Amino acid sequence: MDKKFSHYFVDDTTKEYKTYENNFTFNGKNIRYFTQDGVFSKRDIDQGSQFLAECAIKDNVQGRGLDLGCGYGAITLMLALNSNVTMLACDINERAVNLANQNFEINKINAKAVVSDSAKNIAECNFDFVITNPPIRAGNTVLFDFFEDSYAKLRDNGTFYAVLRKKQGAETYSKKIENIYKNIEILDKHKGYIVVKSIKQSR
Repeated sequence: MDKKFSHYFVDDTTKEYKTYENNFTFNGKNIRYFTQDGVFSKRDIDQGSQFLAECAIKDNVQGRGLDLGCGYGAITLMLALNSNVTMLACDINERAVNLANQNFEINKINAKAVVSDSAKNIAECNFDFVITNPPIRAGNTVLFDFFEDSYAKLRDNGTFYAVLRKKQGAETYSKKIENIYKNIEILDKHKGYIVVKSIKQSR
């Protein structure tokens, strides 16, 4: 795990962190949200998450979704305010989960965040879709867990969405996803990001 970024993907509630209040406009709708030091993309909703949400909305995402590795809830916020979804979000970082729930409440969306190592603490296993901007710098073991766990949590014919970066192993991770799901589609590419989609085929 990259030590410089590993604090984004740990359960660390032992330190005091500065809190930031932010506003972001997505699809013409204002999103008010709080972040803290030590969580991913504390100053702005990052481009990969924005691109992923845009692609999922264009793909007519709907139903019950799981935001895997949610951070402070950016993807869930964008989806819930712009599509017909109900969301469960999860992250290993308890502070991020607390921020996510605060952000869901102030934006009045139908979502909840819980603490989970990947999706291992999620009992529900019949989601219509799973969506993730995975913690690339956490390393292959963590990412491969994300991809395997997403498959386990989907209903048959459920959809998996992920955003990957070309310069950070997109080809390798795409092959892993395809190996798990036996199918993969590139929905779109933009500024070094790719959004992929896979379907959990009924067996």
